[in-house]
Amino acid sequence: MKSNQLTIKFNGTISILILHPTFAVMRKVIALTFFIACLHTVVCGQSRSNLGDTIVNAKLIQFSYAIQFPFADMADRFGNNSSLGASFSFKMAHNWMIGFEGNFLFGGNIKEDTILDHLFTSQGFLIGTNGYAESVLLFERGMTFWGKFGKLFPVMKGNPNAGINVLLGAGFLQHKIKIEDPDNAVPYVTGDYSKGYDRLTNGFALTQYVGFLNLDKRKFLNFNAGIELIEGFTKNRRDYNFDQMKKDDASRIDILVGLKIAYILPFYGRGEQRFYTN
Repeated sequence: MKSNQLTIKFNGTISILILHPTFAVMRKVIALTFFIACLHTVVCGQSRSNLGDTIVNAKLIQFSYAIQFPFADMADRFGNNSSLGASFSFKMAHNWMIGFEGNFLFGGNIKEDTILDHLFTSQGFLIGTNGYAESVLLFERGMTFWGKFGKLFPVMKGNPNAGINVLLGAGFLQHKIKIEDPDNAVPYVTGDYSKGYDRLTNGFALTQYVGFLNLDKRKFLNFNAGIELIEGFTKNRRDYNFDQMKKDDASRIDILVGLKIAYILPFYGRGEQRFYTN
C-alpha cells in the first residue's frame, strides 16, 4: 500500500491512479507568495533609518519554507517532508534577536506503512462497506512551535543589518500519520477509529539554526536562509494501537535536519548605533 496511490474501480476493473498531493499545497504557496509580494510593496513605502550605516531596531515577520530530512526514530516512520511556517521576532540593539515561530509539517512518504496490514484479506485487498476493494491514503502531518533567541553577526561591509544569523530555541514537536478514505467506504480506519492507527506523537523539543539574514539597504531583497536542526523528546499519546494490540509508551528521539528559506517583512524602528568612516 502506497500513500500516493488510489484504487479506481470501473466496470469491475481495478486500476491504480498515482496522486500528487503536493500540487494542491504548492497552489496555496503560490497564492501566499503573491499576497506577501503585495504586502512588501506597502512595507517598502515606509520611512526608515539608513541601513547602510546603522544597526536598527526592527520587527520582522518571516514566512518560511523548509525541506526536512528525518533521523533517529523519525527516520523509521517517515521520509523527507516539507514545512511551511511563520514567525515574529524583534531585532534589538547590538543585533540581539528574540521571537516566536509556528510551522506546519506535511509529507507523503510513510515508511511505517504496515499499520493496516492486519485488515487486508489473504488476497491483499482492503474491503470497504460497499463490498469493493478499497485503498486509503497515508500522509505525514505535524507541527512545531518555538520560542527563539539569538544574534545577528554582521559580515558585509556597509550593511550592519546583514550577516550570519544564529538562533537557539525550545518548544513543541508533534507528528502523526493521517489516514484519508477517498470513497468514505472504510469507516473502521477513520474518525475516532483512526486514533488507534495514527501514532500521534509529541513532546518537548529543541532547535538550532544557522543561516544568512539580509535586510537589504536598497529596500528590496529581505530574506533568511540556512540550516535548521530539531531534536524532539517525544512519546506516543494514544492509549492503544489497534494493529499492535498494545499501548506504545516508549520514549523517542525524533530528529529533523532542514534546509530553510524565509521571506522577511521588516518594520523598522530608529537606529541604535551609527558607524562613521573617514
